[in-house]
Amino acid sequence: MDFRDFGNALLGKYKEVSIIFPDHSDYEAARQLYNRMHNLYPSMIIRTLNQSALKELVHYVAINNIELAIRGGGHHIAGFGSTQGGILLDFSIYRDVGIDEENRIASVSPGARLGDVDQALCQKGYVIPTGTVSDTGIAGLTLGGGIGWLLGTYGFTCENLVGADVLLASGEIVRAEDPGHEDLLWALRGGGGNFGIVLEFRYALSKLPRVYCGTIEVLGKDIEGVLNSLIVYLGKHCPSNLVVAPVLQNLGHDRGCCLSIDFCLSGSEDHMEIIRLEEYLGLPQKHLFLTSDFVSWQSWSDERFAQPMRGYWKSVCPDAFGEEIWSSLLKWIERVPGSNCSITIEHLNPSRRLETRVDSALPIAEKNYGILFSARWLTPSDDLEYMNWVRGAVESITSSQRCSSYSNYTFEGENDDQAARVIEGGRLVQTKQKYDPSNVLRRNHNIHRDTL
Repeated sequence: MDFRDFGNALLGKYKEVSIIFPDHSDYEAARQLYNRMHNLYPSMIIRTLNQSALKELVHYVAINNIELAIRGGGHHIAGFGSTQGGILLDFSIYRDVGIDEENRIASVSPGARLGDVDQALCQKGYVIPTGTVSDTGIAGLTLGGGIGWLLGTYGFTCENLVGADVLLASGEIVRAEDPGHEDLLWALRGGGGNFGIVLEFRYALSKLPRVYCGTIEVLGKDIEGVLNSLIVYLGKHCPSNLVVAPVLQNLGHDRGCCLSIDFCLSGSEDHMEIIRLEEYLGLPQKHLFLTSDFVSWQSWSDERFAQPMRGYWKSVCPDAFGEEIWSSLLKWIERVPGSNCSITIEHLNPSRRLETRVDSALPIAEKNYGILFSARWLTPSDDLEYMNWVRGAVESITSSQRCSSYSNYTFEGENDDQAARVIEGGRLVQTKQKYDPSNVLRRNHNIHRDTL
């Protein structure tokens, strides 16, 4: 049975199924991904949450060895939200968020964006710690980790996942929180998305804290001294309820380099910690207060990242962050090929770590810092220049020390940290072998195919 025959058979059996074939007028818009570097053409695009239809789909791709891509928000930088010639299961239209206040659990559909979650929860005084761009899909964010403004208070997004409905490659649907599936829930917490198809995510609800959010802007010759002091502050003095995200950008010939120290202070009755931060940096009364509305702050980075463009990102999580690294960052931000390039230092806030830890597969859970090198541009002819800038900047750090990587920022085939974990053997591979031994769900870079 070919693609069209299979698709038409599903349409004939299930009213809750919609299918877009390549000759459909909606196909061109539906196939597009956030990262325009990936110009992929699936043979068909299926949209459904009907469990019977999904079971037939999984059986069809398994027996015919067809690549199946699963799209939540479609934002992964590696383009995993589509496939060339395979079948795309597109969940992006399913964006419901349910709240169980009695059990303090949020139930989230696989296509929900962070903005959907924030809008539904925050108005009722709840929150899930998520990312920093409101149109990001919560599915991929969770399965890869999830770094955001409440990291210090509530941890990574994946650490708040308490359950999920998962369609396995065998066609069975299980609850990841049920006895016997502890390894599956562990793997879904930051270990990647190729252990099963998640049909619903369930998160522990936390109380929405009071927030004080803003930025400190530093220009030109002052950046080096401030950045040096900031790294010391983050390593020794930063409290768990303060998340700081320094961003280096090059504003062009007229303004030069800029360091924007964005911050979110949560659960504090005042903003004295921001004043202490300013004083430590030698920048009294320099911060700009932007908002105390958390939903608004969640979209603060949208302008930089929301528009679909061509893009290449890499991240490193060094074991140590000293002068050698920050001085290298300053050199590379001087060399950016375009204005949509940035270097973001993500403080993973070791002061947040409690004695009782959530069991997760996230490889960076014990790291103190992440550094994201991001390049975005419009023209295919510029690909090599921008990619080489990112690669060169990363190499300047990884050449001198061991670093981990964050899979949500990583292209296919470049997730060296996950590859190392697979080679070492153990729980991640065993979980894959248990739930998807034939590697049916392989459109992902967390498990290398030659290990199964």
